Amino acid sequence: MLPKMVLLKQNQPCSEEIQDIPGTVRRAIRGLVLEKDIFAGKKVGIAVGSRGISNETKIVKTVIDVVKEMGGEPVIFAAMGCHGEACAEGQREMLYSLGFTEEAMGCRVETCAESTEYGKTESGLTVIGNTLPFTYDAIILVNRIKMHTDFSDVTESGLMKLCAIGIGNPAGCNNVHKYALRFGYGEVIRETGLFMIKKLPVVFGIAITENWKHQTDRIVAVKPENILKKEIELLAAVKAQNVRIPLEKADALIVQDIGKNISGTGMDTKVIGRIRIFGQKEPENPHFGRIGVLHLTDASHGNAIGIGLADFAPMGMLDKINIRATAINGWSSMCAEQGSLPCFVDTERDVFEQCIQTIGLDDPSKARIVFIQDTNTLSRIAVSESLYEAESEDLQEEELINNPSLEKISEPFELRFDDDGKLLTVWENGKLQF
Repeated sequence: MLPKMVLLKQNQPCSEEIQDIPGTVRRAIRGLVLEKDIFAGKKVGIAVGSRGISNETKIVKTVIDVVKEMGGEPVIFAAMGCHGEACAEGQREMLYSLGFTEEAMGCRVETCAESTEYGKTESGLTVIGNTLPFTYDAIILVNRIKMHTDFSDVTESGLMKLCAIGIGNPAGCNNVHKYALRFGYGEVIRETGLFMIKKLPVVFGIAITENWKHQTDRIVAVKPENILKKEIELLAAVKAQNVRIPLEKADALIVQDIGKNISGTGMDTKVIGRIRIFGQKEPENPHFGRIGVLHLTDASHGNAIGIGLADFAPMGMLDKINIRATAINGWSSMCAEQGSLPCFVDTERDVFEQCIQTIGLDDPSKARIVFIQDTNTLSRIAVSESLYEAESEDLQEEELINNPSLEKISEPFELRFDDDGKLLTVWENGKLQF
């Protein structure tokens, strides 16, 4: 018997969402005080990655319009490391699925999986990257500044990572991750990324941040020489308002959706408390006895990296997994464990039941479980009634029922399934459909 659930809303402070995206992009670029003819008659490559960034198409389209107005010929080019099955066709398919088509953007979209050696850094690191950037007269970098799923540092995921790993293409991606196991992710990405920024004709970068609800809250244009300083500043601001699942321990976590558009590892490792990368220390918290996943997003194009962080998944997910794409992501990023397969059970109901049955509880109806849409969508979460009402000694001095940042917005309810074990109580756009 599954426990009854309670729906909670997190009421943490949140920075304000930008309402005028095009206007903000234009103001940011004007603030750089560029020469009026800086793009005149030039082919301008705009580096775009493969993550699910809010308003990314609006931001990039505005950059394209500005380049055209300044006399340049804008071209979008893929900067996505090993994604898209490590081939040019796959990169194009992924960009198109994100809305970056020639028709929508009003410019060419170029992809290339070939790489070449760019040179060596001062410390001797070999730098490998895409051949396309050398065909452009000027380059603009566009990426989100956010926390990385696999390490913590003063810089994590942003413009430098877009260069080191994204523009790195499959060979460069593998090269950076190989070095990172020896010298640390942050240091290698910074050293490689800054080398590439100096090597290539980068005019400026567009740094984007999102609040904890994944709404665009900052759009900053930054010149190449200021990228490191600005990334450190912006990442600190992102971390300052970060929101997670509001507890450190539970019997089980069920994640409805995983995928590359949600996190580079399908699920944010810092939300679920598991990394499983060779040589990397596992997080001390949060700790979930079992983790179950239910769906792989269509935007993942079959890349199920991160499914290896789960213990259980339904058989229906197998049909959506592209084993080759997942394996490429696993070996190129040195995270083979994240691409391994969990225990597959017949139905979605079985995922819930086995996550509870395999932790040795005397009374499964009292299991302390958490159910979320995905690791990006945490404004509302569902927790079992016993977890919500648990006393502090059971949860390492935490009490959800007395947490002032949590609002109970439902009475206890039972999860509904159809006769085939398919879950009917599902998350849609951050809200639970009873």
